[in-house]
Amino acid sequence: MIYQKVKTSIYYFNSEIESKKNYKTGANQSLPSETTMRRVCAWCQKELNPSESIAADQDVPITHGICKECYSKLIPCKAKTLKSFLDQFTDPVFLVDSEGRVVTSNSAAISALGKKPEEIDGYLGGDVFDCKYAGLPGGCGNTIHCKSCTIRNTVSATLQSGKSHVRVPAYPDLYHITCENKVRFLITTERVGNTVLLRIDEIAEENGSC
Repeated sequence: MIYQKVKTSIYYFNSEIESKKNYKTGANQSLPSETTMRRVCAWCQKELNPSESIAADQDVPITHGICKECYSKLIPCKAKTLKSFLDQFTDPVFLVDSEGRVVTSNSAAISALGKKPEEIDGYLGGDVFDCKYAGLPGGCGNTIHCKSCTIRNTVSATLQSGKSHVRVPAYPDLYHITCENKVRFLITTERVGNTVLLRIDEIAEENGSC
């Protein structure tokens, strides 16, 4: 059931891109000219359609799309499973649905969390990441604390607008973290049909205080 839902989402995304005859996502329509804006891949940071009119060190706005190489990873051939193409990424990657549930994840994500796939797939993000508020009445997404959750808000914003977000700092309230240790994530999101790919680019501990 979960795989069929994702398969449908992938098909939708593939059809959308083919109809445009390019490798832009929905967030990159009606963009300013390349002389005023630089486009880079949200996943590998490769510059898209480089222009000689923009110097490498020129301070111009940056927008994000997806390069052909990363596109080929995101859109699997029919013989591949969803899990196998997610495993092509070395960073932890989660496919999240509109309800905030993890549809599936790659091996790097499973290793980073120290959990089994059956403890991740189908669960809400707060339960997957062991957020200390997920156990409150209402659960993940329904507590007063969830309104300020950067991970949830970034995923929702990407799903609603189609706009990718790159290396956004997020400080999840993890259940096992004390006042002396605070975990910082850098997250990147990309919409794929009716789902969102959530990648954790960096995990670091910082000194914190209550």
